[in-house]
Amino acid sequence: AIESHFGGVRPSFFVATDDCAVMEEFRKARPKWNFVSECDNASEENGFVFKEMKLWNDEQTDAHFGKFIAEMIAMATAKYWIGVASTNVSYWIYFMRSLDAQDDTFVWVDPPRIPGLPW
Repeated sequence: AIESHFGGVRPSFFVATDDCAVMEEFRKARPKWNFVSECDNASEENGFVFKEMKLWNDEQTDAHFGKFIAEMIAMATAKYWIGVASTNVSYWIYFMRSLDAQDDTFVWVDPPRIPGLPW
């Protein structure tokens, strides 16, 4: 796929996720691709669980929100963005993107099915 889809250049993908276990799956599935993620420095290996936040100390809370904000900035400024409509984060990112951008792509994997919305 690298030759046919990426002109021989090893592709790099930034992955933002609350379930860091997927990083291992991606890397196993495509070992020649470069996956970059804040998960490499995070402790949320099994996903974000809202109810567990009350058990976090200050350091864990800061680490979580540092990861989350870094991911939001990366997604909002990406030239190409692929996401799912089943999370509120996707909507935040959509509205964080520059209104003046002429060379970017924003793609829903599962487009919302709400009549009258522009996506």
